[in-house]
Amino acid sequence: MAGSKEAVELATHLPEIGFPEFTTKLVSDVFDSLIASNLRQTEAYVELLKQTGKTLKDFINDTRDDISGEMLLQFLGKVLGADSDNERPDIKVGDSLSAPQASALNDALEVKDADITSDNKVAAAGNVTENKFQSILDAIANRLAADKYTLLKEMVRQGLLRLVVENGEIETRLTFNTYGSSYYQNRSTDYNRKDFNFRAKAKTGGLLSGWVKASASTSYNSVKVSTATKTDIDRSSSSVQIYGRVYINFKTDYLPLDQDEG
Repeated sequence: MAGSKEAVELATHLPEIGFPEFTTKLVSDVFDSLIASNLRQTEAYVELLKQTGKTLKDFINDTRDDISGEMLLQFLGKVLGADSDNERPDIKVGDSLSAPQASALNDALEVKDADITSDNKVAAAGNVTENKFQSILDAIANRLAADKYTLLKEMVRQGLLRLVVENGEIETRLTFNTYGSSYYQNRSTDYNRKDFNFRAKAKTGGLLSGWVKASASTSYNSVKVSTATKTDIDRSSSSVQIYGRVYINFKTDYLPLDQDEG
């Protein structure tokens, strides 16, 4: 049938879909993505080693300005207690620090081995002036930067959690369905034939009249012929689907960064 022929003709266009190119790009994109991910992890490792390779003093000087004001106030509130709303430290310019408060604050601020005056202990009992309050905030920034340095050092010692691809599976799929259709129909036909026949027979009136009397008869015939309707239908389908899936199984491990320790 015509529909089947059309379907077969459509199937001959399969090379035009570019399925090999699609598969090639899928594999290449997955590969590039894995390489890029590994590079980002490596860059992070290198940056970490670079930062922890500094002295504590240099690290504090390079990172103290990154400490936010909110972090400073949270630290101060944690050591000295917060206000009634538990949002801000219960100390501000114009207040007075008691001896126990100053001692507790200095214990929390202490930073050794960073070449900081008085090991970063700047709190003193008495009135809190603007300069004293700012000195306390600067000391808190030093303390938080030192804590970050200690944390990064510990991460290097233990090794970093790294995301690696253990094995992977790439699946590409092509589904090609053809479609064609044809429709054939014999039209129905009605044929009508109508015949009207007239027959007449004249009779003599005899003694009854001098006129000729006639009697007549008629007939009507109708013939109707209907042809049967015939329909032939041939249908098939055609669609193209290109489907790609990537299966990747992950595992994590620890990559030792500091090879000299231990």
